[in-house]
Formats: sequence, C-alpha cells, structure tokens
Amino acid sequence: MKCLPLLLAFFLALPAWAGEPVATGAVVPNFSLLNQDGNNVKLSDFRGKVVLVTFLYTQCPFPEKCPMISSKLEKTRALIDRVEGGRENLQVLSITLDPENDTPEALKAYAQGMDKDFSNWSFLTSSPATVARVASLFGVLYWDQDGTIEHNMRTALIDRQGRLHKLYSGSDWRPGELAAEVKSLIDNQ
Repeated sequence: MKCLPLLLAFFLALPAWAGEPVATGAVVPNFSLLNQDGNNVKLSDFRGKVVLVTFLYTQCPFPEKCPMISSKLEKTRALIDRVEGGRENLQVLSITLDPENDTPEALKAYAQGMDKDFSNWSFLTSSPATVARVASLFGVLYWDQDGTIEHNMRTALIDRQGRLHKLYSGSDWRPGELAAEVKSLIDNQ
C-alpha cells in the first residue's frame, strides 16, 4: 500500500514544522533539497531574489494540475524575462510530491521536455519526510490513491527577504497577474 509511506512521511514531518502553514508576511523557514543535477539547493541560496515555490510530480495524469501549473510558470517566467533584470531576480522552485520516483534524473528529463534554459528554475526532490516537511510549510496535502498522487495545489510567492508575500491556491491564477506581482517585488525591494 503506497498510501502508508506518504501519510507516514507527512505525519513524521509535523513535529519539525508543526502547526499552521507559514503566514503571509512571515519568513519562510530555510530548507534544503536536491535539484535536477543532484546538487543541494537551499531556499536561503536565493535570498535577495523573488522566489516562486510550487509542488508537482512528473507523472501527474491530471492536465489541470501539475502540467497546467508548469505551463503557467513557464509563461510567467517568459513575461519576467522581458523585464530588465527580471531573469536575474527571479528563482522558480518546483518541488516533487513523488520523491520515490522523481529522482534528480527524472526531474532533469522532465525539465528538458519543457524548456532549454533552466538557469532560474530548479526541480527539487529529497526524502519523503523532507518533502512532506517542506510541503507542510505551504499547506500542501497529498496522498496516494490507487497509484495516483492526489494533492491540493499551492504556489508561493516569496519576497527578496524570504517572507511569504502571497500563497495562491489551485490553478486559477493568471501568468500575467503573477508576473505583475513578481515585477512589483523586484522593483520595490
């Protein structure tokens, strides 16, 4: 039963960051994960940049979930790339909800299928317990249901000081609106 390890990992993670997800305006606790190249990446590595954090998994069968979020993030990045200094001041972090299958190699293949330049977009994984801890920071819940990972969707916008500026639920946000928020944070800090 695949459900048990995911639920166990989630509940084991709760003592480390127990309680409510990070509040808007609060500093997001630092975390460390592996990127698609197998290198350790910490949230604090991007202090001074605006950071978008989202959660997905490479085998997601629901077009309105992970694939849609990835597509919207790609469009948001394209809009920010048009802004002077935009690419240098934005980092996107996509964290897998399926760390048992989404190895760095699998994440790299997924990334290469979407875009050629990932200088400011990292696809991250770690142990199931670590991923569960990070997901809990943003109120992400997920579980295995008959071999498919069901999950809610969250996209976090973190300012240059590492504070949670806004947490988007679902996939109803528009790339242009998010890009405008990102640009505002880039321009005003």
